[in-house]
Amino acid sequence: MHEMSYVVRFVNLAIETAEKNDAKAVHSITVQVGEMTNIEPYYLKHYYPNAVKGTILEGSVLHVETVPAKILCNKCGEEYHPSRDNYYMCPFCSSADGRILEGRSVELINIEIET
Repeated sequence: MHEMSYVVRFVNLAIETAEKNDAKAVHSITVQVGEMTNIEPYYLKHYYPNAVKGTILEGSVLHVETVPAKILCNKCGEEYHPSRDNYYMCPFCSSADGRILEGRSVELINIEIET
């Protein structure tokens, strides 16, 4: 249920941004969700209508884009997408020592407004 706290955060940010830009309406917002966040886009979309009720975002559409995970292997320097097929280890050298480059964040990236 941690998805609801994320919805509230990006809804508040979108409202603040819309107000700063003197928006008359908000048509849509777009959020990027990293693959490694354990956040389910289904629940973001499920909670969104209630979170925007009575605000300038009411009636807007929530778009959710998934950002794939990208790991940098600390042993061989290759970048890769972790996969169950290779037990989430580097497919080039089989090392489990890696640094996450992408796929861990949740970001509001676009707000489509009417001025």
